[in-house]
Amino acid sequence: MQELQRVNLLLERRQREALEKLAQQKNRSVSDLVREYITAGLREDNSQQRERQQALENARALKARVLKRRKGKPVTDAVNVLEQLREERANELLGRGR
Repeated sequence: MQELQRVNLLLERRQREALEKLAQQKNRSVSDLVREYITAGLREDNSQQRERQQALENARALKARVLKRRKGKPVTDAVNVLEQLREERANELLGRGR
């Protein structure tokens, strides 16, 4: 068994009562349930982090494929293009163009 360390944890009354009731139903200790839930939460956080990392790697791979297909020529920055179009349209509406 691993070495356990004591931790002082503050819970809301309803949380403590729910944990005690569940521990009694499962014939386990509150500490055992809390350790299980913490482990599950950490596992979930790690899973989400791995998913984000995988999405980032996929985006980088897609960018590399696009650059290869375009023979190294980068894709135009859509944000800058949209801002330029908006500015041109605003100038047209205000009669400042041409």
